[in-house]
Amino acid sequence: MELSDILAQSKTVLSPEQLDHYYTQGYLLFPELIDQSLLDDLRAAMCDIVEKSRMFTKSSRALDLEKGHTADNPRLRRAAYIDDEYDVFWALCADSVITDIAADLVGYDLRFRELMLNFKWAAGGSEVRWHQDFVFYPHTHTGTMQFLLFLEDVTQDQGPLQVIPGSHKGPLYEHYDEQRNWTGAIKKSELLQAGVKDAVSLTGPAGSVSVHHSCTIHGSEPNRSPRSRPALVITYAAADAMPYTAAAYPGSRYGTIVRGEEPTHIHHEHLSVPMPPDWSAGYTSIYEHQERESEGK
Repeated sequence: MELSDILAQSKTVLSPEQLDHYYTQGYLLFPELIDQSLLDDLRAAMCDIVEKSRMFTKSSRALDLEKGHTADNPRLRRAAYIDDEYDVFWALCADSVITDIAADLVGYDLRFRELMLNFKWAAGGSEVRWHQDFVFYPHTHTGTMQFLLFLEDVTQDQGPLQVIPGSHKGPLYEHYDEQRNWTGAIKKSELLQAGVKDAVSLTGPAGSVSVHHSCTIHGSEPNRSPRSRPALVITYAAADAMPYTAAAYPGSRYGTIVRGEEPTHIHHEHLSVPMPPDWSAGYTSIYEHQERESEGK
């Protein structure tokens, strides 16, 4: 769907000013969007995931563990496929104010892609280097986006999400090194051109929600605080945007229409997109790819 068609549709949540900010700056932040009751239910499910992780000694298809993880001292980086395991997570993705915002941004017909839980554990939770989501999952057009729901308060010392305003209008960067090894990050030599000096940190109380365009350059520093920074990460796509690659996390609801209907036509945008590796044989996480590159592996 063309932007003019999206703007012509009536909106459920967003104001004209918010729409303009998203399309010009590539992100939005909604302080304390989620009410306390739902937040408590989401946290309870998160705590259950942490408890179950105690039996793991190494990362699995669904759980990405930080170095130093033990049964007595769990340290998680990411949990995936959680919408298949917990009804409260799927309900949030399928029908909530977040779903309404996504439909306001890309049109009535909306497709769910995936849900993850990033933990950003206390006292050293992993850095996420600068990257663009779209090169991990290229589509026929850029009507894709990622939401973060803060399950706890997020402050500057916790390694909050940082976005580069307006970077979604710039180039799509290679996320490979000079030897064509996938790193999941923009080359260090290109960061000045990418505008990282203009980055904005997205902080706020528990229940706050951010959304960024899939081409917006973003990243986060390590969590140097004594408090973990867990956040749900939800990805949606306009229903008429078809992926070129296999899903990194192909849960049972991957591709489900959560607003509107299946499209009768696919929209194509003129793009030159660097293709990622083939994820069909399995995927661990962005953390592992970036960690390998940092260690020279």
